[in-house]
Amino acid sequence: MKKVSIAVSVAALSVAMLSSGGAAYAQESSPSEQARDADIIVTARKRDENLQNVPLAVSVETAADIARKGLRDIADVSSFTPGLTFERANRYGTQGGSSRPAIRGMGNILGEPNAQVFIDGIPYSESILSFPFDLVERVEVIKGPQAALYGRATFAGAINLITKKGTNEFNTSVNVRAATYDDYEANVMSRGPLIKDKLFYMVAARYYNFGGMYNNTLDGRSVGGEKSTNFNASLEFRPSSDLSITLSGGYLHDRDEVPAIGLQDRFSNNCHFDNPGQYYCGSVHTIKAPTVNISGLEGLAGGLPSAPGLTRDGYRASLAINYEVGGFKITSNSGYFKTHTELGYDSTYQGATAIDQLGVPGAPGYVRPATNGVRTGSVMRNDVGSREEIFTELRVQTPKIADAFDVMVGGAYYTRRRPFEERHYPGANGTTTPTIDSGTDRIDNVAVFGSINWDITDRMAASGEIRYAEDTIGNYKSATDVLAERKFVSVTPRFTLDYDISDTSMIYAIVAKGNKPGAFNSDPRFPVDVQFAGEETSWNYEIGSKNRFFDNRLTLNLSAYYVDWSNQQLTGTYVFPDLQTRGYIINAGQTRVKGIEIELQGNLTDELSAGAAYSINDARFVKFDDTEAGTLFGNTSVAGKLVPNIARNQASAFVNYLRPVSDKLDLFARVDASYNSPKYAQIYNLADTGAKYLVNMRIGLQGANWKASLFVENLTDNRASSTVGRYVDQLNLNVPQYTNANPAQNNAPGTTNQERAFQIALARKRQFGITLAYNF
Repeated sequence: MKKVSIAVSVAALSVAMLSSGGAAYAQESSPSEQARDADIIVTARKRDENLQNVPLAVSVETAADIARKGLRDIADVSSFTPGLTFERANRYGTQGGSSRPAIRGMGNILGEPNAQVFIDGIPYSESILSFPFDLVERVEVIKGPQAALYGRATFAGAINLITKKGTNEFNTSVNVRAATYDDYEANVMSRGPLIKDKLFYMVAARYYNFGGMYNNTLDGRSVGGEKSTNFNASLEFRPSSDLSITLSGGYLHDRDEVPAIGLQDRFSNNCHFDNPGQYYCGSVHTIKAPTVNISGLEGLAGGLPSAPGLTRDGYRASLAINYEVGGFKITSNSGYFKTHTELGYDSTYQGATAIDQLGVPGAPGYVRPATNGVRTGSVMRNDVGSREEIFTELRVQTPKIADAFDVMVGGAYYTRRRPFEERHYPGANGTTTPTIDSGTDRIDNVAVFGSINWDITDRMAASGEIRYAEDTIGNYKSATDVLAERKFVSVTPRFTLDYDISDTSMIYAIVAKGNKPGAFNSDPRFPVDVQFAGEETSWNYEIGSKNRFFDNRLTLNLSAYYVDWSNQQLTGTYVFPDLQTRGYIINAGQTRVKGIEIELQGNLTDELSAGAAYSINDARFVKFDDTEAGTLFGNTSVAGKLVPNIARNQASAFVNYLRPVSDKLDLFARVDASYNSPKYAQIYNLADTGAKYLVNMRIGLQGANWKASLFVENLTDNRASSTVGRYVDQLNLNVPQYTNANPAQNNAPGTTNQERAFQIALARKRQFGITLAYNF
């Protein structure tokens, strides 16, 4: 195991902190202080509102929460947020390099995510896993369909990252983390006024290095390592009390090693041997180390220079204008994102081209066909893509009308262009499989929306929201000058009724329609009849209650929901004439989701606080016929099966302790624990990830302007994967020349020789480390 040594300079810094004092610092606050300051302001309904007064299920992580828990990305947030699931196979993201969060059991495997990530209210579809969390002021996880106000891709919910901006007081912070496995991170941020009360700046820089936790079995090289450099800045101008203009921007560079992904091969299959491909039932095995052909990814792919692992450069810019005149609030929010990404990887996840490119291990005399992907080298891939997004929104909020109503109207425009191609490395005979140019995926969205809020009485209020949107989705292939596209039109309303039982307790009810536009299957080899998948829709019904008791010392939030989900987009497997396969998006029938979410937090004493959260996301198919299900079960229906990639049960808890040890020094300690039930790899509910248990602990000291802590993450060293994917064994072909120690695994005549296997993202191991923070 790699160990990290804390440099002498870091130790010296900690000693200096212990002896210093002076400047104000955003230190740990006591539970009693947290109770007094519990009014968290969120913008879940495009307006500033107290979290406990918003008639929506919203989970929030503030900057203080992020620091206390040691959260570093959205995947960490999902471990402690009821109803949120997030895959973390690597920082590239899912297919095409995007994030795929799932909220309330509404998951998918291919295509657009069912929940959208936003940065300061601007949609961001690139993988969010390398975004620096030291820059985040607040994370809002807004549950249930948000299409009425947030627009496309918020079918199940929205995740909004609100970034830190300039302030009217000068402040510079330095945050350093060092941990085992060569895990180092340094964040530096400076904020303050350039012109007092008028012009404010924020600049931030980050360096991150992670050495990886696993070594390749073929050559001993490290896999799963990550490295990032980030720069961000903002400038806010307030020429008057009625007008603010904020310009923000950032740059990121990622350079990661080959992902730590392994393959459970066909020899582990233990069920359905009579099915072409066979299957595995139960929790997948723990992969001790990946086996990939790293050296085969060095050189030329598609005739162009390439490298193993991830290379990504990204840029973002945004402009927000807020103006108040005559009681009206006018808001303009616009943003631009651009990224270029390359991922060099061995798609066999077995090192097949290094082990035996012409034959099959244990099968003497067998020669792979000339078109076999291992022999041609087409399994060694470099995925190259860019993503360019432009978004702009304008909305106007009225003052109160007749002391009872206010109205908001707005319009939005969003466009995205994403060229993508799959390049290949040379095969056994030195020739290279032609690049698969998937063309440029195109999305153009235009929408108008509005809301009306009515204070029926002093305690009862109602609101109605609606959005009309046109999505034009398609793909342009310059090689053939072919543009294929379709327009999808949607109307998505939401109706809310809430009632204040008392000044600290409310109940609410919501009815909302969700819509997700159709999708394009862009592989140029697909026939026309499978190019498009239709849109999917849902009706969502929710009741909830938000409560504070005992002078705000206890918070209890509850919600229960039912989702009627139609025309769900899932995956099918298309087999090409050369027997190569590719997943594609199809519409899958109907699904019902039933769930409950509970969040409880209390301040037990002036020094001790604790909390717990639980959710059940029971998402099951009620109507879906699948051909392979017929061969597996003798019945094509998968009704009653759970939606894949979703943890049905999620639970988390924490205990936080803060005690003064002197008039200038505090001791703090915290334990966070979470549980995620097994997630199924596919719709058949046979193979799963196994249960994920996570325990994190930290203890430290803080002064007026510094903080130092020791921590352990994943205390129990749980190795359950965050995600498991159905795959095929491309190395160990099931051919007659192979003598199998388990005759039951011998191939049935006339079926495929590529048996079922499972792609497994290797989990983060236990880590020990130290964090140091200093403000001046």
